Formats: sequence, C-alpha cells, structure tokens
Amino acid sequence: GGCSSWSRRDPLKAPAGGAKVGEKRKLTAAEELMYAEMKHKERKKETEKEEEAAAVQDAWLHRGIVVKVLNKKVGEGKYYKKKGVVKQVHDKYVAEIKMSDSGHVLKLDQEHLETVIPSVDGEVLVVNGKYRGQVGILLGLEEKDFAARVRLEKGGERPLPYEHVCKLA
Repeated sequence: GGCSSWSRRDPLKAPAGGAKVGEKRKLTAAEELMYAEMKHKERKKETEKEEEAAAVQDAWLHRGIVVKVLNKKVGEGKYYKKKGVVKQVHDKYVAEIKMSDSGHVLKLDQEHLETVIPSVDGEVLVVNGKYRGQVGILLGLEEKDFAARVRLEKGGERPLPYEHVCKLA
C-alpha cells in the first residue's frame, strides 16, 4: 500500500516544468560556473580599466611616431591638420617634428599635437597607459568605445583608447 500517488520527485525541488512564477529556481552547477565566469570577466575588465587609467602619464610623445598639428597659428596655419614624424623629444613635452609634406622641422608642445591612427593592419606604438612603449598592429576600431583594437607584441589583443595609440613612421 502506501501513497502510490506521490511522485518520486523531491517535494522541495521546483516542479519538473521549472520554477513557478515568482519562485527562484536553483542554478545548475553549469549555470553557476557561467555566472561566476561572467562576474570574473566583468571584474577583470574593470581592473584592467583601472590599471590602464592609473598608468596614464601626462607626457605621451615618443620618437618615430606620426602626429598631426592642431595649432592654427603655427606658420600662419599652413601646418594645421598636417602630419609629421617626431624626430626628437625635448623635456618630455616638446617634439621636434619633420613635416611630411614640406620636410620643414618644427618644435611644438604636445598640447598642439594629436596622435594619428593608422589604417587597419598598420603598425602602432602604445604611447600611454599600461602598455606604453609596446608595438602592435591595428586590427580595427571600436567607435562606440572610442577605442582601437590592437594586437600587441606582448599582451595579446585588446582595445585601447584612441589617444593611447599612434601610427609608427
């Protein structure tokens, strides 16, 4: 005899069809693992962002990078938006630049310059942040994040802020 109408299922577990509305279903081991992995990745991403921010320096100029002149007053504006290559860096913030079109050499403070992003597959130098000084290849742009996706010689593939990467001459 006994209660043959009872199912063998544990009465404490949710019904076979899943949790009732408003009831929390216990996560399976696989789901818990996925959730933990997701949380770990989020934390890792945040940590990387913090490390990147902490590693940022004021000075970003390096020899051998291509920069663009942003100052309209230099040479009555004839160098505005023109590109050149940094030949020397003086006192961290001043670049001696050989202009690409004219060959003229200018001395400008970095505040009048900006980094140049190469075309995809172009070589870049990381000029700021955690990976400063490393060479990489531009894989593409992540416009919504204002980031360049770069494959570094050491450090794998990662998005870096536009202003942290610069075209190598």
